[in-house]
Parts: sequence; C-alpha cells; structure tokens
Amino acid sequence: MNIKMLFIINDNEKKLIKFVNKFHLPFNTIMHGYGTASKGILNFFNLVPTEKNVLMSLVPDVKEKEILSYLDESLKIKEIGSGIGFTIKLSSSSKYVLDAFKMEGEKMKEKNDYHLIITIINDGYADKVMNIAKKNGANGGTLLKGRSIGENQTLKFFNMNIEPEKDVLLIVCHKNDKNKIMSEILDKEGINKTAQGMCFSLPIDNVIGLN
Repeated sequence: MNIKMLFIINDNEKKLIKFVNKFHLPFNTIMHGYGTASKGILNFFNLVPTEKNVLMSLVPDVKEKEILSYLDESLKIKEIGSGIGFTIKLSSSSKYVLDAFKMEGEKMKEKNDYHLIITIINDGYADKVMNIAKKNGANGGTLLKGRSIGENQTLKFFNMNIEPEKDVLLIVCHKNDKNKIMSEILDKEGINKTAQGMCFSLPIDNVIGLN
C-alpha cells in the first residue's frame, strides 16, 4: 500500500467536505482558485470569474478506484465543466504521515499518461499563458491567486516560496503535449520576460474529468 496526493477541482465545497468525511481522510487542504476563461470572454457575456475549490488530500492507493468512482457519482466530474480529479504518487513522506495511515512506503510502477503542469507567473499574465497552453494542446486550467497574509509572508506551494501577487496556473495535459506546452510558455513568458514565468510538471497516476 502507498500514499497518493489527490487533487479535486470543483465548485461544490459542501460535497467536497462530505467526501472527506465519508472516507475519513486525515490530511486535507482546500484552496480557492478561478477558471481560466479570458477576461474578454467574461466581459462580453457579462460574467464574473468562476471560483473553484481546489482540494488536496492524501489517500491510500488501495482506496483510489473507490474514491474516484465515488467522485464521479457524487460530483459528476466526467460531465463537461464539472471539474477534474487526479492522483499523484508521493516520492516520499514523513513518518508522521505514514503512521497516520498505518503503513510503510513502497516503490510503485509508473503509468503516467497525464501530467500536471504548474506555472508560476507575475500577477495579471494568466490569460496570456493560458492562451499559449491552449494553442499547444491544453483543454483548460485553474488559476490560484497568491497574496500576502502579513508582512514578509509568502505563499507556500509544493514546498516552494512564492512571493505575493503571483498567479499559479494548474494545467492537466497528456504526456504528448507536456513538453511543447512548457517550452512555449517559457519561450514567450519565461523568467527573462515581463511575466517572469517558471513551470514544472508532476506525473499523474489516474485522472477523471478530462474530455
């Protein structure tokens, strides 16, 4: 048995809380993000940005299929626009986490057809970066907004310090599109450009909600 990180991006917080309670998951964090429709489209249709809940949970892999099946039934994630859920294996865990699951870590066989691209850019450049990603195979993404919560405070994400007023884009894509998407983002909005973008990817074990 191994531990995986489960990501769920969905706008129904009550159902996410119900899910966490149902499976008695010990480690859970909810962040607020936004859909990546361009501001021009939103203004044209007189819409406001779509707020999304981004849930991060640790789950045992022996319950992975059961959990994904439940999410499909309860959140209808396979329907277009209902969100996305995916799992990523952990390369290591603290003893505290392992003890919570009463388990020991083991090596796992890789089967990574999909990857999560995490792009960190200056505030206000998310639309440009998302357009680049869509032109190179991405279907969509989720925007997380970083902000200061006190003097000299930074946002912690995947153990990285992110200075206030940064946009964090989460994009799930097929492995065949990953390198092209990342290359184009870095070429057009990379660290030497005004967006000062940087991106990295993580392999995903299982995913539901991609069309």
